[in-house]
Amino acid sequence: MTNEVVQTKRLELLDQQGRIRAVLSCEDDTGIPSCTFIDAAGETRLIVGLSWNDVPSIQLCAPDGTARVALVVRPEGMGMMILADDQKQTKTLTPGS
Repeated sequence: MTNEVVQTKRLELLDQQGRIRAVLSCEDDTGIPSCTFIDAAGETRLIVGLSWNDVPSIQLCAPDGTARVALVVRPEGMGMMILADDQKQTKTLTPGS
């Protein structure tokens, strides 16, 4: 018989070489959940999660782990995309902009 529910505070997905490639967890202090995908070099490349006010977001990261594109649904329901360049300058795109 199999268990129908698995509970843990952190789940790490390992590749064949034993490297962590994905992490599903909640932040210790806030309890905010996220799923992080990590490349073979150990850098974060994708984060899917919720923010402190339960706003869902997806962050796409450059090879150095720096977030470059974020897709967000704001609390009032409007979608938003944030783009960041090498100088950490950002541009926010919303419907109609």
